[in-house]
Amino acid sequence: MSQIPLFGIMISNTVDPLYWTRAILASNRGTLMELGISPIVTSSLIMQLLAGAKIIEVGNSPREQAMYDGVQRLFGILFTVGQAVFYVMTGMYGAPSNLGAGVCLIIIVQLVAASLVVLLLDELLQMGYGLGSGISLFIATNVCENIVWKALSINTVNNGRRIEGAFIALVSSVLTGNIGFRPIADAFFRSDLPNIYNLFATAFMFAIIIYLQGFRVEIPIKSIRVHSQVNTYSIKLFYTSNTPIILQSALLSNFFVFS
Repeated sequence: MSQIPLFGIMISNTVDPLYWTRAILASNRGTLMELGISPIVTSSLIMQLLAGAKIIEVGNSPREQAMYDGVQRLFGILFTVGQAVFYVMTGMYGAPSNLGAGVCLIIIVQLVAASLVVLLLDELLQMGYGLGSGISLFIATNVCENIVWKALSINTVNNGRRIEGAFIALVSSVLTGNIGFRPIADAFFRSDLPNIYNLFATAFMFAIIIYLQGFRVEIPIKSIRVHSQVNTYSIKLFYTSNTPIILQSALLSNFFVFS
């Protein structure tokens, strides 16, 4: 859905104020994934704040937990509809007077339908079908999709003279016989389009982070009561979580939208 454009929108050349937060929110401007996981994160944040401030009390019984999850999903649906209407009515996809009431309604329906699919997928993952949490998986999928797209995209720019995908551009230069310093250097270091250097740097950072995440020290622990018993306690080098970054990005994106 992050590559399917919304039907009926007008092309805008304005700078995207949410560009740097879209990777965290699994969002892509002008597509069905415009809202990303923002409604899910916002509804979860509000429910946690209400519970933390003791405005609502949630017990440990299955019934109360089910009610809490149901209210959170309801908030997610309401935020989805509200954000979709707000995006369209404030002219993010063109002036509503130029689009017309029918096109505005179609855009809202597209945004709401796509976000409902994301909400259902998140609920499916919470029930144990899949790997990890829905929010983390959506972010990882969006990042991987962007990497693959920028490496293997066959779209052309500048009237078809340049290829968007970095790896495809390099292969095209080799196959067309343009083997020389300038075509190879352009594929590796071009600044206006994805390049091979960015691709290698991304792969290198992935490898380093995965290695550091798995790096740990095993400390032997002996029991005072049972001297022959020796256990080990594992200490990781990194104790990291993406939850604070996700919450900060969601708050920042909502601030930008409403301002």
